[in-house]
Amino acid sequence: MSSKKNTLGVVAGAAFAVALTLPGLALATEWQCQGGRLLVDIGNGAGLTDLAAMDEATWNAVGTGYSFPQFVSSLNEASRLLCASTAAARTTQLRSSAGQTVGLLSQRAAGTVRSLRSSANTTAQMNGTLTGLSAGSAAGKTGVWANYDHTRTGDDVAGVDTKLNNFVLGGDYKVMSKLAVGAALSYQETDPSLASSDSVAWTVAPYAAYLINDNMSVDAVAGYTWLDTDSPLGGGYDTRRYFVASNLNAFTTDLEQWEIGGHVGFMFAKDDIDSYQGAAQNDISFLQAKTGIETAYSVTKGIQPYLNLDYEQDLVYEANPGTYDDAGFVSGLGVRFDLPSSLLGELRYGKTYGRKNFEQDALTANLRMNF
Repeated sequence: MSSKKNTLGVVAGAAFAVALTLPGLALATEWQCQGGRLLVDIGNGAGLTDLAAMDEATWNAVGTGYSFPQFVSSLNEASRLLCASTAAARTTQLRSSAGQTVGLLSQRAAGTVRSLRSSANTTAQMNGTLTGLSAGSAAGKTGVWANYDHTRTGDDVAGVDTKLNNFVLGGDYKVMSKLAVGAALSYQETDPSLASSDSVAWTVAPYAAYLINDNMSVDAVAGYTWLDTDSPLGGGYDTRRYFVASNLNAFTTDLEQWEIGGHVGFMFAKDDIDSYQGAAQNDISFLQAKTGIETAYSVTKGIQPYLNLDYEQDLVYEANPGTYDDAGFVSGLGVRFDLPSSLLGELRYGKTYGRKNFEQDALTANLRMNF
């Protein structure tokens, strides 16, 4: 959560910038962020004023004793500290936060598909090795699982590095040989390097997976998230997030120890954000399409390493294309393995490439039991 040092830094940066601008600091009773820019009520009856519009001649006429470059530098720093969570930067936060949760749930839905493939006897078995290792036992109709994911992001434009920790518990049940339904509960902590947007989030999400035939499946997840976020100068505000995602998957069944799969899908998320000091109530929508491929090899009966690569395209987002790229790649390196007591485990490392001014990497661990 936010440290005292960070909080003081935010307050000091804002106070210094406004103090340079206004001969009487007490007049600046209101401020607001719009599109990452700091607007201040300077008490002249004109309402909120965009200080960035002030030119050097106007500044010199104010006669504060500070140079115009000092004013610009301080204003930019205050805008960065107080407004980093608005506009384009908020899009990256939404993409990272919702993407982490939805990605974990989609991975677990894919694990459920493997279980369906096993129970339908559609997964090839050669030399005692079962391709699609996470299928587990064909006899089990119920699966329970637990996930942990640690994600780190870097947003060069906002000057914010963020850590996200997500804990998820879930379970699913095969209602018929080709259909399974389940639900999950997620707890997420978001800890940025600035003190402006630390948050905790709870998510409930039902999901389903359906085996179309021996080589295709579809999965879907929907959810609702409650977020409690710190505001820049103390206090906090609430956010309600709605999301839905779906994937159409294809996979091989006749390549001996090798297994190759691909998918196309989408994710839609919407945040309804309460008002707080400096920001009015607003909402942010985000839509992303993706496609990818995975290659896995069962080196033994109980160990299956894999590689995957996804291409992501943001279709609806609030970002300046000149500041952020709307597309990128996500690579993954992982391994699935059998454990005692009918447990199945999975470890994965993922990294984002190709997005200007933004980078992300993640480490994920999963444990599943079918019975």
